[in-house]
Parts: sequence; structure tokens; C-alpha cells
Amino acid sequence: MSMLNDIPLSGCSPTPLASYLKALGVFRLISEQADSSARGYWKNEAFVLSTKLTKEELAEFFLTRYAPTPVVDPWNRGSGFLSSGDKAAKNLASFEYSKAARLKPFRDSIVQVRAVPLLAKMRKVVNSKKEFDKTKPDFIKQCRLIWRGSLLEWLDAAVIIGSDVSLAWPSLLGTGGNDGRLDFTDNFRQRYLDLFDVSKPDAPPAENTAPLLEHALHGNAVTGTGNHSIGQYMPGAAGGANSSNGFDGRGNVNPWDFILFMEGSVLFAAAASRRLGATGVSSSSAPFAIRANSIGNASVSMKEKSARGEQWFPLWDRPAALREIRALLSEGRAQLGPMTVREPVDMARAIARLGVARGISAFERYGYIERNGQSTFAVPLGRWKVVSQPNQSLLSDLDTYLRRISREAAGKRATASLTTAARRLNDSVFAVAADGTSPFRWQDVLLALSGADALAATLPPSKNGFGIVPKLHSGWLVSANDGSVEFRLAVAFASQRGIRRYFLPLNKFGNQLDEKGDVNVVCSGRDFVADAIAFLDRRLIDSAKDTSRTLMQFADVFASLSDISSFLQGALDTGRIMSLARALMAIDYKDSSLIASPIGSEPPEDAFTLFRFCLAPRHWQNDPRHLQKDIPVRADIFRRLSSGDLSSASRLAASHLRAHGFIPPLSIAAGDSRLLAAALAFPLSSASRDILLRSFISVSDNNQPKNKLHQ
Repeated sequence: MSMLNDIPLSGCSPTPLASYLKALGVFRLISEQADSSARGYWKNEAFVLSTKLTKEELAEFFLTRYAPTPVVDPWNRGSGFLSSGDKAAKNLASFEYSKAARLKPFRDSIVQVRAVPLLAKMRKVVNSKKEFDKTKPDFIKQCRLIWRGSLLEWLDAAVIIGSDVSLAWPSLLGTGGNDGRLDFTDNFRQRYLDLFDVSKPDAPPAENTAPLLEHALHGNAVTGTGNHSIGQYMPGAAGGANSSNGFDGRGNVNPWDFILFMEGSVLFAAAASRRLGATGVSSSSAPFAIRANSIGNASVSMKEKSARGEQWFPLWDRPAALREIRALLSEGRAQLGPMTVREPVDMARAIARLGVARGISAFERYGYIERNGQSTFAVPLGRWKVVSQPNQSLLSDLDTYLRRISREAAGKRATASLTTAARRLNDSVFAVAADGTSPFRWQDVLLALSGADALAATLPPSKNGFGIVPKLHSGWLVSANDGSVEFRLAVAFASQRGIRRYFLPLNKFGNQLDEKGDVNVVCSGRDFVADAIAFLDRRLIDSAKDTSRTLMQFADVFASLSDISSFLQGALDTGRIMSLARALMAIDYKDSSLIASPIGSEPPEDAFTLFRFCLAPRHWQNDPRHLQKDIPVRADIFRRLSSGDLSSASRLAASHLRAHGFIPPLSIAAGDSRLLAAALAFPLSSASRDILLRSFISVSDNNQPKNKLHQ
């Protein structure tokens, strides 16, 4: 095998879309018509062509030997096949009757088109919209049966014929080769006629054709670009309002750009990619085409019209042959476990889990979005690298929930708050798929889930179409753990049994919304201190029904005393604790050992110890080694404390403890009474209890230590 020359095509970059397709067009034409051993790859924002040809021979091929692919759309009125005497028909005739050898494949294809039986009828009914629209599907199906070779490959790129024989239009080529009044195939022929004189046998290039080619391939400066239409593929060169230093700008299109990007689009044949199993929008059957969504792009509204969806175009950094790229695009799918990707957020997750074809280094994401009135532009929405990210399987917990909330947010009656919540959640999942190593990004997902549950709490269950945050695996505790005090306290607070029913109207099993669950909801989710007090007050009411007169505060994860000290100092972001805790209530704490619960050697201030033992939790008193059932819970002390009457509450607490044989470390407390009351909502382990016991003063009877706490 002879040495291949690496020729960087600096004029062929991944953006805009016309430039990306132009690179593939060059690669396809060279591989099929000049050098079958050619390879191609992307490097430094340019396409690199590895070929036996030199740079000069590459230019010589396009100027003297390049045979254009027969791109035709006889099913469209502006194609030139259904009319006579207009410009499109004359352009078509220039190709059909040319004697140029390089146009022979094109002429042969025109013969195939004219051999389709229904073409004659299409010409007759072209001015009757009803009859034309009725005949068009049958005509396209006849074309599919009769056409062969490159003509058939082009048809598969322009039209999707489903398994039910229905027709759909891949967004890449508009509506079957045209976009409104712009017929891509006629434009293709016009641009070719601008560059070559097809009336002569060798179809020689025009005077400015070679410089324009150098500009298209290598980005060299050139004059002679024209005010041509280029449709959605290169918005910056399309002209229009505010596109220049005046009120209106002219188009600035190199004819080679249009020709070569059309040649590249042929590779995106949709026929083989029907395995995507598209439902809904038709574009789902095209290679790496998915439903439109504003996720990950702040310039697009959640409700913005984008019926044509979006498409992710692969980039690869290792030399590949055309057959490999054609196979990749014909497969044109991404998998997320057993599920085929249909949404942008799913595509990002599939990339993160390497659920795409091997060899792809990145994807360039494009959305087909309406801009400048009702014009559709292929807008670049960012690049996504194919890098395996950790813990992505955790996002599977949200599969169904994400679809429900996104569907509801896209509805006509969706409120602004629902739209915002859905976008925030999808954006956060999108971000964690890009970088799953950051605990802060995982926390952003939890915070977004918290916001969604907060919204769910304001809606009657019968009006909630998206439900509540589903059960989450305990692995979230590891991925989102940033080592902060706020996170540890949020986990401890959220891990208490049955706590979620105080924030959401849930059924008796605590797994779904219930109209009757409102009676338990006492927390608003807006202020942690207020909610912690409300939660504990409700638990005290429930405890009053229990003859044991103890506080039920069972938890799977306990707070540390040092963390509670930080909380009492007022140095923490209580809003973040609340938001994180609300989402963490959905965690399945079966494997709560995934997060450590440090005990801490420094107990909080003595005032906390005073009130903590007046509300001793049941699991403390059930420990036969310490603290028998000698200190009943005093709800009135807690209510005085939470109302701000600290002095009265502390005197009652000290008196209560003395009455049961325990001498507290102080009799009158000072500080923030509501913060003290809220701190009691954090569950503490028996080991932490033992540390707090040391604060009590021992008394003697006949010179013997006496303390019921240690009996």
C-alpha cells in the first residue's frame, strides 16, 4: 500500500452544518471516484483527508473529473421535472442534454426518473394541490422500487418510507429535498452551472472555479462568492435582517460549499436506521436524530417550535475508511441500556455510558430551530465528548420520571413553574452526563428534584401529571457527597422513617400521592428551621398517643455532634440543607453504610444537651445499658423553646431533669431558641448520647456516685 498524504481541510470544520457535511462530501467523492484507499478523521477543528493524492491532485480531481451525484426530487414542484419553461426546467435540461462525460451518471439517473410510471400523472395534477398530495406518496414508492445505485442512496437520505409504507422527511434535507420555496436539488444544479460549462464535452471550469475551490477546501481568501440561497445549513451566510452592518444583508455563499455539503448529505441515508423504531416525530428515523428539546441550551425556550427535532453528528479522531463511516451512519443509533435514545438528555447519557458506536470521539449537536420568522436554521447547540463518566447508571432511577415531567412541561396548559422545574431538572441531568465526577453536579440534580417535589406539594394529586420523585438508589449518597456539613445533616434529617409524608400528601405506604394524605403535611419546604420545628412538633403529637411517652425518631443515618455544633453556631446554609434533604427523602437507605456518620468528639453547647434529654428518642431509652425509661418526653418544653421563650423553656427543662434524678449542666440557657429547637430534629446515635451524658453533674449519696443515667 502506497504512502497516504494527510491533507488538512481547514475550510471543513465541524460547524456550521454545511461545513461538516462538506467534509463528508469531499471524503465520499474522493473515496468513490478517485482513491478507494482514502481515510478521513477530525483533528484541530478541521477534517483531515488521508489519500494517495497530493494537494494539487485533489484540486485537479474536482476541477476536471468530479462527477456530481444525481440529487433529484421529482416529487416536488420546483424540481424541474413537473414543469417546462421555468428556470428549474432549463437547469435540468442543461444536465439532461449535456454531452459532458462526467455528467453521464446524472443523465442516466434522469432516464430512471422519467421511467417512473406515475411521473406523467404528477405533471398533470401539479396545479391541483389535493390531487398532487394524493398522488405524491405513490409516486415516491414507485421511485423506491425502480431507482438503483447512487440515485437510490440519495432517495433514502431525502425520504423515509416506514415499515407501514408511510412517508416522513428527515430534517437534514427539509421536506424531501426542499425547504419551502428553496429546492435543494435545483439549487445544486444552478451552483454547478455557475462553476462549469456543461455545454462542452469536458465541462471545463469557469475562471473563478479554482480559487473558489481553494476557499471551500482550505479557507483561502477569495472574491466571487454570490448572493445564493443556502437554506438552514449555514445561517451566517444566508443574509437577511441584521446579518450585515446595514438593516439587511446579502447572502455570501461559495457555490462549492453548497455542492459539497449536498454531496455529504447523501451519506445520511435513513433506510437502514429505521431500527431506531421511531415513534412520534419522523426525524427519529434518521441517523442520530432525536426529538427537539431546549435542554443544555439557554437560548432555546422549552416551548419553542422545533418540530424538525435535532441531530447529533459524529466526530472521530482516528483515520477511518468510507465504508466504516457509512456503516456507522447507516446504523445511526445510540442505546441507553435496553432503550433506544429519543431525547437529548438520553443521548447525553448514552454518550456518557459509551452506548454509542465505538470510535466516535465526540458529537456535534444541532437543533433545527425556527429563526428569522419561520425560517428553519441548523443551530449548533454544543459539542459532547464521548468519555465514560462514573455512576451514570444512577440516572436510570429517573427514566420514567424525566419523561413524565418533560411531557407535562411541553403541554399547552403547563404553568411557568412546571416549565422551569422541568428545564432545571433536564439541564442538571445533562450536565452530570457531561461530568459525572463532580459531586456538585449530582447535588444540582438533587436540588432540581427537590424543586419538582416542592411543586408537586402545591398541586392537588388529581392535577399532578408527573408524580413525585421516585425511589433513588443509595449510590446517590456517594456521588453527591461533597464532604460538607450541610450534606451530612441533610442526609441525617432525610433518613428518618416516614419523614416524607410530612412534606407531600402520600398514601399510607408513602410511595405515591393521595388526596387523603394532606392531613399529614405540615412542612412547606421553604425554611429549614420552621420545617424542622413543625416536623418535630408533629412527631410529638404522634408520640402523645403512645403510652411509652417517648419520641419516635428512628433513622438510618445519624448526625454527628460536631455537625450539630456547626449548625447551632449559625454558620451553615440552612436553605441548602432543606433543598437537599427534600430530594434525599427519596433515597432507599437499605445500604446507608455508603455514607459515614462521624460521631465527633466535641459536643454542642450545654443548652442543646439540656433540651435533647427532655426529648430523648425512643431508641436511646430502649438501650438496656443506659437511660432507662425515666425521662418522659415533655412536649410543652419544646413548644416554649420553639416559640422563642428560651428562659422559661430552660427552667422547665432543668426542673424536669432534676425531678427524674438528673442534674443538668445549667439551669438557664441563652442563645437562639428556634435554632436550638430545630437542632433537635436531627437524629443522634446512642454513641452520641453517651458523649452527651458526660455533661451531666454526678451527685453522691453516702459518698457513692449516683446517676440514673449510668445505672
